Amino acid sequence: MKMKWLTLLAALVPVAVFAFIGGYFTRTALAQQESDTAPSVDKLPPDVHPETFARIGWPTRDEFTTPEDLAAYDRAVAAAPQYAKPANGMIEGNGIRLHIPIVHIAYRDTVQNLNQKNGLDPHYSQLATLIGCRENNEELDWLNHEKQSAGKTLPREVIEVVRNNKDTKGLDEKDQVLIEFGREIFRQPKVSSKTYADMERLFGKRGTLAMTLLMAHYTDDAILYRVYDQHLLPGTKRPFPDVLAREAKGQ
Repeated sequence: MKMKWLTLLAALVPVAVFAFIGGYFTRTALAQQESDTAPSVDKLPPDVHPETFARIGWPTRDEFTTPEDLAAYDRAVAAAPQYAKPANGMIEGNGIRLHIPIVHIAYRDTVQNLNQKNGLDPHYSQLATLIGCRENNEELDWLNHEKQSAGKTLPREVIEVVRNNKDTKGLDEKDQVLIEFGREIFRQPKVSSKTYADMERLFGKRGTLAMTLLMAHYTDDAILYRVYDQHLLPGTKRPFPDVLAREAKGQ
């Protein structure tokens, strides 16, 4: 009888061990999957709202008291119903501006006109947008527009020149001049006479102004994101290697 129990025990032990190991790896895989997909709200700074990933919450109708604000809020929500019942996620620039509804509407309409009626080839409007984002290290809008433009309106090599602050030598003249124009706007006291003249020669007065205004718009967004500490969604790959390197050094 004793031998039978020993034989049975010897047969059951490996089964139990494999079951435990299998369960362990299954639980580990599930836990890893959850950590990869669930929002890491515990990693946000204490003053950042987990529902907006910023220091400011979603605007609501009950925060407004004047007829002008209420009417403007209603107009904004009628045009963009997602603001009435927002899901958790990044609030972004226009969501922040909706805390002053009349400003939100005026700004929204201005940017729509700028994007739709600038007369530019999409290649150059997207390039101006990426330059404005990169010069401000503005990650959120960079990621949105890189996704829209890569391999469609912009070749990957042009995007990488902007992302990595590479020399513009070898690019098409228009791309080269536009990138240098953007860099001078943000890095010099003023744009040089030569670069300005090249811009007007290649893009005309209207095109030069339109691309200047596009870069100004994304500078405005960048300021909002700095004030309200807008975070990207968990798991998002950040786009600027030099920014990450400086942060790793505590700079």
